[in-house]
Amino acid sequence: AAAAADPADLHVVFSAECIPAFDWQSAGLFYSFRRVRQPGRITRLLACSEAQLSTYPKVNLEMGPTFVHKNMRFDASNDAEKDDPHNDGKGTGYASYNKPYSVMAWLEQTDVEEDYVLFMDSDMILRQPIHPV
Repeated sequence: AAAAADPADLHVVFSAECIPAFDWQSAGLFYSFRRVRQPGRITRLLACSEAQLSTYPKVNLEMGPTFVHKNMRFDASNDAEKDDPHNDGKGTGYASYNKPYSVMAWLEQTDVEEDYVLFMDSDMILRQPIHPV
């Protein structure tokens, strides 16, 4: 029989932006991770433009392990998207690009040691520990 996976071999990641609504959601997910004593690690993938990051409260940046990357909503590479019907009008790009970009940037710049990565949304919470396999 195959050996059971080590629960600590799980890395939970979630994406967020440098805005208050995501800060509240991030606080809830970080809290639930600690509250249920989830084995493994957690990382917030935080999309911030340089302007956002320059005014972002330090306490919010340090609420939990965080990987900061550029905010695709404001990235010049997305200028062609500004007339897209899905553009929310708050930037030149399409904010939904942040989720796939955050994972790509994190994987390119981080040596992920765990065998399992669980991608959650920032508005989710853990009600009990999750064990891989």
